[in-house]
Amino acid sequence: MTAVVGLLASGVATADAAQLEEVSGTAHGTVFPGVGVFGAPLLGRFQYHFTSGDHHIRQVAAMPLPQQSAVEVTFADENGDDNYGYRVSHERVDPAGIVPASFHGTCAGQCSVPLFTRPAGDFVFVLSGFRFGFDNGDHHLDMIGVSESGSRLTVQYKDNNGDDPFTYDVSYAWVPRSRLGFLATVLNTVHATGTATGSALGGEKVIRGFFLDNTASGDAGDNHIRDLGIEAQATSFDVQYGDANPGDSADWRYQIQYATLV
Repeated sequence: MTAVVGLLASGVATADAAQLEEVSGTAHGTVFPGVGVFGAPLLGRFQYHFTSGDHHIRQVAAMPLPQQSAVEVTFADENGDDNYGYRVSHERVDPAGIVPASFHGTCAGQCSVPLFTRPAGDFVFVLSGFRFGFDNGDHHLDMIGVSESGSRLTVQYKDNNGDDPFTYDVSYAWVPRSRLGFLATVLNTVHATGTATGSALGGEKVIRGFFLDNTASGDAGDNHIRDLGIEAQATSFDVQYGDANPGDSADWRYQIQYATLV
């Protein structure tokens, strides 16, 4: 396993000067690349690519672990012995006024639960990280997602029939609205390709919520997975969601809720 950590500025991050911190490398199973300890981590990118074709999926994670000065990264089927490449980045910002929180739960298919951590005032939900794991082995993947609306957290992690139990952890932050610029959403449907690019506003961006969803029904409604990811670029998002032969796969759609930093 190799890992690279990059800090694009020095010192403690502030609202006007976020630090982009990235881990990348190759691995199998779960790894814990080390990171810095300054600032509040807000999710900016996650990307995974199996190097040996496509596979069923059991676990996916991009979870900051501040007490261990590390990020937990996982992209694995049931035995977790298949190599994959990964990139996970966080914008680290001044923690003043930001309220970090997390939620642990179990579900099957899709669940929506109340969040009682929202502070009084004008605050915005921003993702810090996530961890999903099927409890009963590995599966094809139809949909993966996590988002917040009205102080309710919604998670999706399922194959086509959506009856398999999974355990999830979501790390997030309530960020003062004054610390963010624009709040926007990118939504599109993709045909016969495992990659897509969606236009987005310029500036440093953090992910507030997302889903990746195979739109077909029946036997074509889920798939093996080779690539999975959302990567913020200067004025766009690059999205990956496909098996080894995406040209013969069903359509899929994606949604990215994001915020720009000020």
